[in-house]
Amino acid sequence: MIEFKQLTVGYPGMTVLRELDLRVEPGEVLAVVGPNGVGKSTLVRAASGALQPLAGSVEVDGRLLHELPPAQRARMVSVVPQATSLPPAFTALDVVILGRTPYLGWLGSESEQDRSLAAEAMARTETQDLAQRRVGELSGGEQQRLLIARALAQGAPVMLLDEPTAHLDLRHQDRVLKLVRRLTNEQGLSVLLALHDLNLVARFADRVALLSDGRVRKIGLPHEVLTPEELAAVYGIQIHVMANPFDGKPLVLAGD
Repeated sequence: MIEFKQLTVGYPGMTVLRELDLRVEPGEVLAVVGPNGVGKSTLVRAASGALQPLAGSVEVDGRLLHELPPAQRARMVSVVPQATSLPPAFTALDVVILGRTPYLGWLGSESEQDRSLAAEAMARTETQDLAQRRVGELSGGEQQRLLIARALAQGAPVMLLDEPTAHLDLRHQDRVLKLVRRLTNEQGLSVLLALHDLNLVARFADRVALLSDGRVRKIGLPHEVLTPEELAAVYGIQIHVMANPFDGKPLVLAGD
């Protein structure tokens, strides 16, 4: 479990998020939504330990994250970043084995167990057939699945995802988020997901936290948060919400 208690974070001369109280339970996907610049990526950075709180705390299983050494933090929290530039000459296996870095000894060489866990992560993400291929040869969707495999190889109970579907086509968006959903259910992960696409949020998140003006405006089930009134107030445009004819979940449309 990861919990934010009265968390205030920001950068020199600028406070981005104020007095946030949020909690992500094991086996839950909590999606954080809101307009550009509202602080979704800042929250992910704070949750990973990369950004120190100005006030309040981030706790994982009751332990203050920012008091832990970096290697210990990495054993508790993994991060799947926005579309990133992976070293093109690395093999897919090289990328995934990096997830074992927090466990390596002084000599920095992976053990048979590390290689086995990396192989298991690749099997779970259906990337094992890519193991010896160079990253520069892979599609955006394949690289995104590798980043999830790397996070899985860390063995951390908390996973943070910052716009994991950015720059992916519809098929790869669906595939990546179905994978996240399945892994959350199977492994009991606590998943914090920062995402722009509200229709993907409605399909894959258990709960939604809507950010506005540096605070949590509303948190709840997708149908409780993704309403025309709440979304119009935050995004500043007219919003229509109807039941998706296929699954009954909220379908969000913008426009007059």
